Formats: sequence, structure tokens, C-alpha cells
Amino acid sequence: MERYVVEKRIGVGSYGSAYLVHFRKDRNVKCVLKKIRLDNVGPKERAAAHQEVKLLSQLSHPFVLGYIDSFQYKNFLCIVTEFCEAGDLYNKLKSCKTYLKEEQVVEWFVQLLSAIQYLHERKVLHRDLKTQNVFLTKEGNIKLGDFGIARVLNAPVEMAMTVIGTPYYMSPEIMESKPYDFKSDLWAFGCVLYELTSLKHAFDAQDMNGLVMKILRGKYGSPPAHFSPELRQVVSRLLSKEPEQRPSCEQLNELAWVKSIMQQFSPKLSQLRREEMDKISYLKACSRGEIDKDFRKKGDQVGETRMKVEAQLQKEHAQKESVEEKLARLQALPPRIP
Repeated sequence: MERYVVEKRIGVGSYGSAYLVHFRKDRNVKCVLKKIRLDNVGPKERAAAHQEVKLLSQLSHPFVLGYIDSFQYKNFLCIVTEFCEAGDLYNKLKSCKTYLKEEQVVEWFVQLLSAIQYLHERKVLHRDLKTQNVFLTKEGNIKLGDFGIARVLNAPVEMAMTVIGTPYYMSPEIMESKPYDFKSDLWAFGCVLYELTSLKHAFDAQDMNGLVMKILRGKYGSPPAHFSPELRQVVSRLLSKEPEQRPSCEQLNELAWVKSIMQQFSPKLSQLRREEMDKISYLKACSRGEIDKDFRKKGDQVGETRMKVEAQLQKEHAQKESVEEKLARLQALPPRIP
């Protein structure tokens, strides 16, 4: 805990509290520290907290919330993740006065598709995919987060049984307490995509019984007609009542429309992948205290992300020593004498 300075509390939940923090050795680098109280929670909550740490530490993807550090402090489990300055997708959509442009919807669609496919390829079932768990960076890119109730399916045919998640995004099979798998995440993905087009929930009602009935019937209003038929068709397929009729991430990527989008966004996605992975590497190095004064000073000058630090270093050094090489060289040095 001594490596971090708390700036303010930014969230309170049943798990505990979340704080905006910065590194004591580099105040320009901000993260989110989630403190989960362990001494007054049940075994399920404690298991969920440790599950989130285990999963986050194993994930590394530009559109998945970056794991930085975790440790136990007194009676708290602390999880440090990257900070998304623009908040979450729910509040972004709530503040919209007009419909989003299709270009923006499509860009977030391909980013979220990439994140979900990454999870599913690793047999990770998110189980609580919703706009509140999709975060936005200041550059406007998405980060899928909150893995507190995620589940790893140990075999491709394994099914989950627990009724868990957020009602607006629950699939028909979960509502009926049937076994479910990755196709339930795809249903929730369809609900999120519907919100991006319509700025409202696909399924809504005055009470829980009404909501359950709407979901089980699979009845929802069509997305606005000004969106392309291809986009509206993807929403329709993801919100198919029968799980086997919903496309997997791989099947979505095989659609001609999605292929053309991926080709269009491929250069940008590749650049984003490099930038985001560099940023996380820099944050992890900061959390380990592996940045020396000169390196931190340059980081202060050029901003919060390690990509900016790298750009500055490349300008100053003819040999264009990479950040990875600099970190490796610094780590190889003998300890400094106080």
C-alpha cells in the first residue's frame, strides 16, 4: 500500500470501495485500487474476490481492463487496475442527446467482439457483460472489466448452472434456470449492442416478472431504421431466443460485413494493441518500483502513458533504445546504495 497515494474514492459497492490512486514515485500515473474487505464477507464473496485476482492476472488484451497489482493490506484484498478516465459505457449512453453515429457503434462493436473472443478462447465466461462493466479510456476506446463473477469452463462442452448476472442482460436459458455456456455472453453482447444503437435496454419492464416474460418471449423493439441492415441483423442474431441460433465470436468474424469492418479497422486496432499493451507494461513496471528517477522525470514531462515516454526517449537517443530494453538494462544494474 505504501507504493500508492489515494486521491479520492470513486465507487462503493457490496464488495467494498474503489479509489483513484497514483504511484508515490510518479504522481502522473493513475490507477484504480479496489479494496475488498475479507473479515466480514461470506465465503462466496471471498472466493469471488480471489477469482477476480486470479483471472485478471492471467489476462492480457488491449480491450480488457488491465491488471496491475494485487496484495493484502490488513483485512483487505487490494486489486489495482488501470484507470479509464472517461467512465463507463452506461453513463456515456445515458448522457447522449442523439443517437450515436454508426461509425462509433461499429468501432466499439469490433473492440468488444475482440475482447469477448479473447476471453472465450481461454474458456472464460464473463457472466456479467453489461454497459456498466464496459469502461472507456480518454481516447474513447473500450475496456471490458469486472470479472468478479466470471467462470472458467474447464471443457468446451461444460455448462454453468448458477443464476447470476444483471437481469436486463440475462439470457432466456438463465432466466429458466437451464444450463448455459458462452452463448449467454453473446446474448448479453447483443443487449449491449442494442443499447449502442437505441440508447435504451433491449428488454425492460415495470417489475421483474414483466422483464422475465419479455426476455423469455424474445420480444424487443427494432433498432432505429437509420442504422445499416447488416448491423441490425447482427443484433437480431445475437438476441436469438435459442442459444444454438446465436453466432459465436468466430462465426461473427466470418460474416462478410464484419470481415469488411475488420479490414477497415485493422491498422487502427493493431496500433491500439501496441499502445495499450505498452501502457500496461509501464504501469506494471511502476508498481514494481522499477522506474528510476530519470525515467520517471521523462514520464512526468510527456504524460501518463508509456507510449509517450517511449516517443520522448526515441527523440533524445539516436540509438532509439526501446522502453523494454531500458527496463531490462535498469533491472540488470546492481542495487543502489542508500
